[in-house]
Amino acid sequence: MISVKLTGQFMKLAPGGSVKGAFTTAFVPNTSLSALLAQLGVDRENVKYSVLVNNSRKSGAYVLEDSDSVTVMPLLAGG
Repeated sequence: MISVKLTGQFMKLAPGGSVKGAFTTAFVPNTSLSALLAQLGVDRENVKYSVLVNNSRKSGAYVLEDSDSVTVMPLLAGG
């Protein structure tokens, strides 16, 4: 299983029954971080975001491991 936490505007992508954007999903061997994000519907074209795996930044090519924790956060800007 992989733990996922979606924050900000990404919380709406969480499946029903999730609590504050947090949920677990089945672990599929050899799944890349990019593939998981696409499966969740996270769209880099329209929203810039940061992704942490086990509290560290990883590239989209990172291959997920059983019990990883993934957090997706929109980038904030202000002035």
